[in-house]
Amino acid sequence: MKNKDLKILAIIPGRGGSKGIPSKNIQKLGELPLIAHTIKSAKNSTKVNRIIVSTDNKKIAKIAREYGADVPFLRPKKFSRDSSSTLDVVEHTIHYLQKVENYTPDIITILLPTSPFRSPDLIDKSIKLLKKTNATSVVSVFKSKEHAFKAFLPKDGFLKPFKSNYKKYYRRQLLPDFYHTTGAAYTFWFDTLKKFGHYYGPRMKPIISTEDEMNIDVDSLFDLFVAEMTQKHWKKYSKNKHRNSNF
Repeated sequence: MKNKDLKILAIIPGRGGSKGIPSKNIQKLGELPLIAHTIKSAKNSTKVNRIIVSTDNKKIAKIAREYGADVPFLRPKKFSRDSSSTLDVVEHTIHYLQKVENYTPDIITILLPTSPFRSPDLIDKSIKLLKKTNATSVVSVFKSKEHAFKAFLPKDGFLKPFKSNYKKYYRRQLLPDFYHTTGAAYTFWFDTLKKFGHYYGPRMKPIISTEDEMNIDVDSLFDLFVAEMTQKHWKKYSKNKHRNSNF
């Protein structure tokens, strides 16, 4: 199937409730509401041909429409609780589109609004990689600086090593690579969701993000501060430091 014939849907989850930051998804980051940065990236993708914001909040819905996203429904409360998962949001969205519009996407990409610095190119790369491989999904990840093999778990008021042989990994070079998802893109076939009941499936391909700003996840007020400072100063700061290091 040619790319122009593929229905490629971006789903942006953006509920109104947030424990870390009140009205997080519409807090300003620079000149734009937080969620608008993600909508803008999706609109500038050359592959995505539909963008839906799934929200339970009328104000978020209004702002999402202003920035060019489709908001065909307000998400029911049962899918908007603290305990609700991203999978719940995706399944509700697809069920609605199939039932009301007779629309079934070929490829879906989940773009979390808490990752405001993703590029349109990253979205496109994830779609291209999904299409040219036998992957069930493509996920943006970063190499963790804090490795699980050196972590500790609480037990009976004390700390227990996550790995009993943790002393073996005293040097970073001895640690196997360890990755976390960034939230920037979870891209998968609709058939993956249909067959495996989840958007990962058994064959996940990574897109490894090496830019620190791409890995910022806005979950707390401190994270929003870091994102604000990054947007204002990071490019100039890193450019100057790089220039000075050449002397």
